[in-house]
Amino acid sequence: MREVFIDDWIYGALISMMMNSLLLWATGRILEKKAPWWRILFAGTTGGIYYFWLCYRLELGMIGKLEIFLFIGIGILMLIIAFSLSSIKELFRTVTLFLLITLLSSGVTYFLLNPPFFYKRFSYTTWEVILVNLLSLLIVTELGWGLIHQLYLEKGCIFSIRLSVNGLSTDLSALLDTGNMLVDPISGNPVLVVETSSLQEVLPTEMIDLNKILARGGFPENSALNFSPDWAARIRFITYTSVGREKGFLLGFRPDEVILLQKEPRKLPPVLVGLYNFTASTGSSYQALLPSSLLTRLH
Repeated sequence: MREVFIDDWIYGALISMMMNSLLLWATGRILEKKAPWWRILFAGTTGGIYYFWLCYRLELGMIGKLEIFLFIGIGILMLIIAFSLSSIKELFRTVTLFLLITLLSSGVTYFLLNPPFFYKRFSYTTWEVILVNLLSLLIVTELGWGLIHQLYLEKGCIFSIRLSVNGLSTDLSALLDTGNMLVDPISGNPVLVVETSSLQEVLPTEMIDLNKILARGGFPENSALNFSPDWAARIRFITYTSVGREKGFLLGFRPDEVILLQKEPRKLPPVLVGLYNFTASTGSSYQALLPSSLLTRLH
């Protein structure tokens, strides 16, 4: 009879629980899905229990060819426990991203543990391996999240949108921008940055004149702030930082709606429009920068 150390199974289950919880946290962070910590921990514990059960069945020789389906099912169950998924499409998107994060972090871990420029093989303690896994996950989540969005969301990075305000509408081409982190200081809604000249047909002259003053870094006089009551309720001032400019202000406004023009037009979540004068690319194919967070919120 072979000697079995059940404490190794328990230890491995605890490590599995921790790593599963961190992977779930990373998935929620990138998709901007807010989940209570206890749900993420409970979902990670489910994975840890499966690990312990797997070790037990491996010892008894009870693992069959269909184990892969059980493994995938446990992964999907963890995502359902951790997040509120309202549709099959959302479940598929979350599963895909969870798998992508797992593969990327595993690849970074292997690279760090087995440097390609060294011929000597290194030996690591269990805790060193855990720390490298944590580092890999942080690299993928914090530093590599823009790359993940690029792989995951930006296959078609130009979107057609329709902006409506006060009964007037205009169609725009928007570039998906993972670096656009601007938010409305009052509501916290994302900011859709739009080239000012492309909105001349829907903006009052007072808005365009005020935007020119702010673009020059000037401070508007009281006469420049005389708007109709409807527009006065829409206006926002948004602080921002950019390369070469430590701090600035964008003039923004709240539109009635912004529609994503696809085969089936879909209304975007509440958004603020920030006015900006694009100078980087003459003759560019887009007039707006679309925050990626707006697309991740679509169901």
